Amino acid sequence: MYNVLIIDDEPWSREVVKALGRWEQLGLRVAGEAEDGTEGLRRIGELRPDIVVTDMRMPGVEGVELLRAVHDRHPEVKIIVMSGYDDFVYLKQAIRSKAIEYLLKPINPEELNAALAKCKEELGRQAVPLSSIFASLEATQRYASMRERVYSSLLALDKDGIAAAFEAMARGFALLETPIAEPGGASRVAGDLLLMLEQFLSEQDATLELLLPDGGDRAGLNGGGSNAEQSVQAVGFLFGQAVEALLTFRHSRSRLDMVDVRSYIDAHFQDAISLETVAGQFLVSREHLSRMFKSWSGENLSDYIVRKRMERARVLIAVDRLPIKHAAQLSGYEDIAYFYRVFKKHFGITPGDLRKEG
Repeated sequence: MYNVLIIDDEPWSREVVKALGRWEQLGLRVAGEAEDGTEGLRRIGELRPDIVVTDMRMPGVEGVELLRAVHDRHPEVKIIVMSGYDDFVYLKQAIRSKAIEYLLKPINPEELNAALAKCKEELGRQAVPLSSIFASLEATQRYASMRERVYSSLLALDKDGIAAAFEAMARGFALLETPIAEPGGASRVAGDLLLMLEQFLSEQDATLELLLPDGGDRAGLNGGGSNAEQSVQAVGFLFGQAVEALLTFRHSRSRLDMVDVRSYIDAHFQDAISLETVAGQFLVSREHLSRMFKSWSGENLSDYIVRKRMERARVLIAVDRLPIKHAAQLSGYEDIAYFYRVFKKHFGITPGDLRKEG
């Protein structure tokens, strides 16, 4: 049975999805929910869902940013996008992130279940055992043993041990001690090892994209079809780069000053900033920054940005009497409809009602 995570800031919308999905019939189950993109990313890391059904317009990490992060960190996860807006920008990002379907609200039950069925079908195609790559049980066991050696060295952040493990693995492939039977098997070996690295980094609140320029040099990972030796050497080099960068990353984030973070937000909250951009400014992962800020201030960083923007908007509308559209723009919102939605949720009244009260 495959697990599904639903992300939407409206509780009733999450309930609608849960009510419309034919979960048992499709062999799926709702493993969890999240009420915004920030929580959604954290829950994906915790629950490791197979399928994510997500809204696009949310506080904190918004849909476009969420899709990009899921695609980068969890490429195996299948994504279904929901939106109340027929927006080309969102559709384009959904395509880039290889979303299975883009559903407009109100959700059509048949479209939702067709998208869920397609996700399940693709997951089933992915679930081909790695053992099918190799020519014999002995070869499969040999690879598993070498893979375990790599993983042990990775856990210890032992760069020399990792290099030695990959050298032994490449030598085994070069001497045909670990023969590959499947065409394109070298690419699958590289993919298996790369997934191991990405999963390990996610547990360290890091990603290849965060640690290395452009996610590291992945040239040679495909190995020319059956050249497993070349593929393994390329992945081994990437492992070494990632471990070295992770050690530097850990040192830098241990010196993270929350006063500096807050000062930066206070100076830039009117700009297009988010948890992701602030994390990039301070060279730490989004998850680590989110936890540190919440522990230090008692408030989610994304909520702090929204609060600063709303306080600014209230003054601009009620005191300075600016047009609502201009107040939205000066508070960091280009989309006036989204501004109205966030304002109403934050204050319980619309910007127009606030102006009338004044």
